[in-house]
Amino acid sequence: MNPRHALLQQIGADIVRFQDASAQFDEAVGEVLALGRAELACLAQLHFGGPAPLSAIARGTDVERMELAGYVRRESAGGGKRLLLTEHARRWIETLWGPVREDGFGLMTSLPERDLKVIAGFLATTRGVQERHASRLSKLLQTPGGPQAAKRRGGLSSAALSRVQLFIEAHLARRIRMEELAQRSGLSVFYFSRAFRQSTGQTPHAYVQQRRVERARELLNGSTRSLGEIALEVGFSSQSHFTTVFRRLTGLTPAVIRRAVREPR
Repeated sequence: MNPRHALLQQIGADIVRFQDASAQFDEAVGEVLALGRAELACLAQLHFGGPAPLSAIARGTDVERMELAGYVRRESAGGGKRLLLTEHARRWIETLWGPVREDGFGLMTSLPERDLKVIAGFLATTRGVQERHASRLSKLLQTPGGPQAAKRRGGLSSAALSRVQLFIEAHLARRIRMEELAQRSGLSVFYFSRAFRQSTGQTPHAYVQQRRVERARELLNGSTRSLGEIALEVGFSSQSHFTTVFRRLTGLTPAVIRRAVREPR
């Protein structure tokens, strides 16, 4: 492999990792705010674009839920209704996204102007590429269903998904690299993450974390191993990391589950 091709592959893999990290960040923000992806997108729309007519809010957004949580309010405007962010929401946005913005700005300002111009031009070009392919995929979504239509929409085949899931089950106790999963699917790392998410509704990382927690719950119910031993057996680097992820996915700590199992009925 020549150096240029290797560099392009590395960039592609890094983009996928960046997108996965962004998805994990959004999931964490959603849990903090008790909002879904559509509602988070609505917050971003109102934050960056200002008040918007209700008709401009994406379908599927639970506006009433956002109102009850105190993140948005409605007001009359031009014979209709529009949605505005509340100060409560702005404070949360600054708390959650502010540090990310500041770190990103710090990274960018450290670059010379010529590099910033290259990055700006590249992003403008790639945005056009994304919009063109989003339009193409929208047309595919209007195609009648069936296995071939599902394949065209980017999901893994049943056989490929089964190979990936079996590999995950067999290697939960250790670090599972994206490259290993992509290899089982027959796709590059760049395409695998998207295909896996299309098939399962989760990123590969989120799926692995869920399976680790489910395996841990089985061990909590059926063994006398310590929490630290269980954490290592299902692939967590420490008991504290295990507890954090377990509570995030189940709402309970492993210790609570263990006590419930040991208490006489």
